[in-house]
Amino acid sequence: MKLKLAQREGDIDMNNWITTAEAVTIISKHSHHPVSPKYVQGLVNRGKIGTRSLDGGTKLLKRSDVESTRVAVGIGNGQRRDGAGTS
Repeated sequence: MKLKLAQREGDIDMNNWITTAEAVTIISKHSHHPVSPKYVQGLVNRGKIGTRSLDGGTKLLKRSDVESTRVAVGIGNGQRRDGAGTS
């Protein structure tokens, strides 16, 4: 019985989970501008995108959360809108 439970917990439908790189591509496409991996990680940290960790430390992101995410223009690409930090 314990073996069955372990197998069930280890099964992941890979169609529902994607990498951060794939998430960046999808969110950028849906938002019509580039979004950085750092910004996507911030969304994960704020609980906006669900995650699942695999053995070895690989973190996958929930596809449905990613596909429903839109980022406003001027946000998420690592550039500041007010010009701070520019010379």
